[in-house]
Amino acid sequence: MTVSAAHRAFVENCRDILSRQDDVRINDAAIEAYAGQLKSSGFIPDWKEYISAAANSRADYDFKRVFYEMAMVVANQGGFIYADADGCAQKWHLGGSGARAMVAKMAEIRAAGALLLDGVPFAEERLVIFEAFADAARYAQVAALLDDAYDGGPYVLDMAFAQRLAQAMPESFGNDPFLKKAILTVLMAAGNAHSHSIHADISDLTVAADYILPQVLNADHIGILSFSPVLEEKLSCRHLFRENAQEVTALRAAAVVACERLAELSGLTAREIDGHLWLAGRKLQNARPHMMCLTMQF
Repeated sequence: MTVSAAHRAFVENCRDILSRQDDVRINDAAIEAYAGQLKSSGFIPDWKEYISAAANSRADYDFKRVFYEMAMVVANQGGFIYADADGCAQKWHLGGSGARAMVAKMAEIRAAGALLLDGVPFAEERLVIFEAFADAARYAQVAALLDDAYDGGPYVLDMAFAQRLAQAMPESFGNDPFLKKAILTVLMAAGNAHSHSIHADISDLTVAADYILPQVLNADHIGILSFSPVLEEKLSCRHLFRENAQEVTALRAAAVVACERLAELSGLTAREIDGHLWLAGRKLQNARPHMMCLTMQF
């Protein structure tokens, strides 16, 4: 599969990050073994629970509206880890999932018609995000990006598109060098569009590197990533990392590089690789705790 210059530069930067640290290592033999197990399921989730029923209506489906609403929700899909009164790392969640908690919170906000953010971590940062999405000029800017990505065939939503989206919405996506939420927005919006027979080429995207992928790739029954004893100890004691800590950067870079290799060996897309690892994460065995990081990036 041919990838863009933006894609190659992104992955090469991740490889460079890994070459300059000793906390995370990639097991090539484990990658080859796991890639051999991966098959395309053909299943594409529609993510309809993330957006309003009105946006998902089949009667007057508007992909630009859906994309923008999905972007607003995904922009808030981060910042679940916080420090309690004693400085200890805690996770805001619903049934163990921060993403599920935010989906429920967004449904509550829609029903109330008000920004009900009491008790939600990073409330002030989220207010800034909502204010940006309320700006009609921002909507026009994102709509123009989608127009540029469409030439009568499938929308071409590649790594360069994700970069431009981050530039258009800097409060939401622009401060993350790994573009996690920008990439995730594209993956999820494309999935919803597919359920309405609107097609997007997202084959150029990498995975959206967060705090879960490294944990899954390190699980004993997968074994693609290995951690130094020092990093394992920090993860085990729920050390609260800064978002730009070397360990956090290394973990996220390793997830991108490892998943890139899985895609190359299996022929699957980032969306398919991410889906397989998400399912694997639901039945983790003997896995180290995921990193606890104080950030809105993921």
